[in-house]
Amino acid sequence: MPFDMRDYEEYRLILGLWEQGESKLAISRATGIPRATVRDCINRYQSVSCLEQNRSLASRSSPDYLLQRLQNAEHVRLQAAYAYVLGMYLGDGYIVQNKRIYYLRIALDENYPTIIQRCVQGLHVLLPHNKTNVLKMQAGKWVEVICTYKFWPEVFPQHGPGYKHERSIKLEPWQQQIIDQHPLELFRGLYHSDGSRFSNVVNGKDYPRYSFTNRSNHICQLFCDTCDRLGIHWTVKHRKSLNDRATDIFISRRRDVAYLDQVVGPKC
Repeated sequence: MPFDMRDYEEYRLILGLWEQGESKLAISRATGIPRATVRDCINRYQSVSCLEQNRSLASRSSPDYLLQRLQNAEHVRLQAAYAYVLGMYLGDGYIVQNKRIYYLRIALDENYPTIIQRCVQGLHVLLPHNKTNVLKMQAGKWVEVICTYKFWPEVFPQHGPGYKHERSIKLEPWQQQIIDQHPLELFRGLYHSDGSRFSNVVNGKDYPRYSFTNRSNHICQLFCDTCDRLGIHWTVKHRKSLNDRATDIFISRRRDVAYLDQVVGPKC
């Protein structure tokens, strides 16, 4: 738990006097702090530097640690990384719980090592002290990028029971503010998870296109809204098969494709 400010100030005072060579009894008499408190503080922390390290660890164990930083517009790199990882999570990510720990797992094609590395880097920006692994799955040519954190449901409040396309996916106001500032990173995350770039050949001519496919109407709408923020024209096609209710969104105009080739590029 985070330190109580009064306790922290008392502990810092005790340890400062202890490092100056004062005895436990002298510290208690000089400060009016009970001897038991003085003794427990010194036995637990030993020094001011150790106290500071423990306070830093305690602050990182609170969900507010990351959420407050994410909502601070000065943390531009952190917000950009969040927008990207949010797109990856909404596309091919899910959160599972094991006892008190949550795991964010993002499934990615092993044929795109650059995307895998970018996903790992994004998570490292968000949580530099947390463990992130890349797990090769036995079935199929894909991997899962896995990161542990106690508070993933607070960071991604879209987490819930069942499939994403079977429940409402709505952004919190603080998330909306982030993607308003970083729409390209959200686009990149969504595209890297559920998008593609392919050739549409018409009368022997090659017309490259970008596309995004998802079964969630809410996530598809979020992708379209992001395209609108970027000034990108899109078209939509709803699959009508009973076994495939996905929606395809296409970006076909040459100007838009050229722009995306410059700032995003094909998967690799």
